[in-house]
Amino acid sequence: MRHMPILTEVMTPFPQLVDESTLITDAISLMAEKNYHHLPVVVNHEVVGLLSTADIKLAQMPGHRETEFTELTVGDICRRRIYSVDLHTRLDDVLDNMVADAWDAAIVLREGRLAGIFTSQDACRAFSTWLKKEYLPNNDPGVA
Repeated sequence: MRHMPILTEVMTPFPQLVDESTLITDAISLMAEKNYHHLPVVVNHEVVGLLSTADIKLAQMPGHRETEFTELTVGDICRRRIYSVDLHTRLDDVLDNMVADAWDAAIVLREGRLAGIFTSQDACRAFSTWLKKEYLPNNDPGVA
């Protein structure tokens, strides 16, 4: 009998995080350097938000804020409403919730503390791996 995967099998463990007081320019540099699209935002080691490349692009749009963009902190533009789940949650439950509420990422917690992040990219990577195992069991691209 096959088992349903849980988040620990597909999440990105121990993600890079930033304090809400981090300058947005520093967060952008970090995200570009590491090729990240999401950063958990913390205050005193507690996750309080999530910064995404989409949030940054929105904040850079003309007319968004009167404040100079480079003076903004991560806390000024990160989203405070986040989807968080326990790391032992079944993957299908997480995916269903992400679709139902249009989440692009989930903060993964272990006993209330940050353990990982699960993004739409992680979901695509996991699905691609599953497809290859299911339909190309011998890594033979000619098998279909």
